[in-house]
Amino acid sequence: MNNEKVQNQEGEEMENQHETTSPETNQEPIVDSSREEQIINSTLLDGVLGYINFDGGSVDNTTSGAMVSAERRRLFRRDVYVGIKDNEQNVEFLGRIVEGPFHSPHEIGSDSAITRTTVLHPERTKFRPSYFVYGTIEVLGQLVNGERLIPTPTRPRPYSEIFIFPPDRLKSLLEIDGDILIGHLMGYEEQKIEVKSNSDNKNFLPRNVGIFGTVGSGKSNTTQMLIEEATIAGWAVVVIDVEGEYVKMNEPNDRIDMNHILHNSFNLQPMGVSNFRTYVPSSGDSEATNPLRFKVPISQLEMSVIGDIIDISDAQFRMFETIVERASNTRQQNQSNRLGALGGQQSTTHPIPYTLQNLIDTLNDQDFLRNLNGTERSTASVLRSKLWSFARSGMLDINSNSRVDYLPINELLVGGRLSVLDVAETDDRSRNIAIAYVLQSLFEKVIETPVGEIIPGTSTPRPKILVVIEEVHTFVSRQSVGKMKAVLDNLQTISRRGRKRWMSLALVSQQPGHVPDELFELANTRFIHQLKSASNLAPVKQSTGGVHEALWTNVPALGPGQCLLTGSVFKNPIFVNVRPARSKRLLTS
Repeated sequence: MNNEKVQNQEGEEMENQHETTSPETNQEPIVDSSREEQIINSTLLDGVLGYINFDGGSVDNTTSGAMVSAERRRLFRRDVYVGIKDNEQNVEFLGRIVEGPFHSPHEIGSDSAITRTTVLHPERTKFRPSYFVYGTIEVLGQLVNGERLIPTPTRPRPYSEIFIFPPDRLKSLLEIDGDILIGHLMGYEEQKIEVKSNSDNKNFLPRNVGIFGTVGSGKSNTTQMLIEEATIAGWAVVVIDVEGEYVKMNEPNDRIDMNHILHNSFNLQPMGVSNFRTYVPSSGDSEATNPLRFKVPISQLEMSVIGDIIDISDAQFRMFETIVERASNTRQQNQSNRLGALGGQQSTTHPIPYTLQNLIDTLNDQDFLRNLNGTERSTASVLRSKLWSFARSGMLDINSNSRVDYLPINELLVGGRLSVLDVAETDDRSRNIAIAYVLQSLFEKVIETPVGEIIPGTSTPRPKILVVIEEVHTFVSRQSVGKMKAVLDNLQTISRRGRKRWMSLALVSQQPGHVPDELFELANTRFIHQLKSASNLAPVKQSTGGVHEALWTNVPALGPGQCLLTGSVFKNPIFVNVRPARSKRLLTS
């Protein structure tokens, strides 16, 4: 109680004293914020921003505390890169401000009665205590000759000088150059430090991409940006579009706000993708102009994959194998009879061994059912119902879509072409059949033909391939992974073997908490947009290496279009303002 009385008395005396103090001599000088960027680009590049502080109670090997005086505090901001000159060790470091700025008054404690009085009643006090800022710097490495960054076995000593690192030297140090324009380095929008990567670098796209973010975070724009850049670089891009968002990418972006940023920040104009096609299942609908109808041959998928997707029991799977064999034999016999009637003419197309309609017909064949016992007939009935559910989607080959062409895989394999499969109106299981078929068919082409060689049956050289799977958690989820072993094994095989042959996957999800761990392992380059939910942030954080703990605290507060970008192609994880898409996207939510 005595201490409180003394503090209160001091506060009252100080308040009375402040009311008679001249504001001209005691108020802090006002800093012209309009000159801030000029200062960064001129005098302070060669001057001292602040100094390394002594270590406190909680320290680690990769960070150091910093203190900045009142005159420089406006320049101490998160995401700014700094150089650190340690004269004692004769070492120069590169760092990044990851925490702060925090504020502390000079001379008196931050919780003293005097401080509380000036903060709670600023209108009654002409004097305000001066204060400094402090924060945390992540030490990214040691500079060699000021131009090369290497790992460091030490940390900056107290009193080491901190200066704002020259923006023109950052690009080479961070290794963010190339022909794919991603966006601007956050914190350096005024200097327009572009973040780029190289389409020929196997550490970027072929190592597979993960794009994660909540609704409205800019996740879809990032996906669109990546599609545009890949097509410009000559990749063949195939998009599994589950919401019908990308079916207008042949048209230029028509959003005034986005186009303003494109022009002023990136000197780019809106532009549609010129080589563009949209495919839609035979019974579906699309907002695309002149979409091409397609169906998928069920016979071209592994039976184990189909079994996983339609969730059949062991008994039903054995029945499935039986009807596949019977349908294949029946179809082969019918084809032989037709050839005999035509005088032995050979078909110019590779024959389809059986269709979904053949399988359903077999399960309706009374001669076939007559030879089954009661249990087997019950199994056949359940399997027939499951196969009919696929028939209604129009995705697979049945009589009602006999005039619809199969999805032309070779036509997807054209460099610079964007092929969008609009499966928005298709049920999840039929959609998954389409995804599995596209992945398997493209992978077979990749294994068969190296990049640059002519694809058999065409005059087209095989391009690099990017397959974008939107909302990948609806394909294989954390909940269904136990029942989708064959699908997951196929996806892992395609990912690991395909990336060596320039086939890349981009896995996109707004609910990464539903994505199984096995899929996270496939995504080496990651665009992590705003994730507020702990259940969605936790699995991304746990499976992403090399990111300092302090950076994760910024992810929930990222604005639209901002993301944390990580990957082996980049020297360090970086925050990026992703450039707006140049082409049009339909807003579906």
